[in-house]
Amino acid sequence: MKKPMIRALLFLTAAAVCGAVMLQSRAESQRAEITLRDEAERTAWLSLRGWQVGEPAVSQSLVPDTWQTQPGQSWLRLQAAQGLHPEKYAGCEATRYLYPVTNGGSKYVYAELLLCGDILIGAQVYDASTQLMQSVL
Repeated sequence: MKKPMIRALLFLTAAAVCGAVMLQSRAESQRAEITLRDEAERTAWLSLRGWQVGEPAVSQSLVPDTWQTQPGQSWLRLQAAQGLHPEKYAGCEATRYLYPVTNGGSKYVYAELLLCGDILIGAQVYDASTQLMQSVL
């Protein structure tokens, strides 16, 4: 009589753990998507990370299907380290916002945001004089 009850308890415990893991996974995937609907949200997002910026230059680009070059792979790694995954948006018409950083120590420092619609898919800060890129975070 005890064995069936123990099995039932083990089954219920396993089911509860699986359910909790699935809910956590769903919550993490929902958190991973950053939506920036307008200029105020974009500049606030950068400001919360310590970057003070000026007016952006805005341009359009197409997200490539693959990143085969070494610089492209480095850029993807930088994005993944920030929780962004531009490879999921291959072929998307993207908007690029290039902000001059006013607290970056040089007039050549820029923050760049890449969005597909309102979804942030890429972000970096770089020094145009040295070509060095860094995380926005």
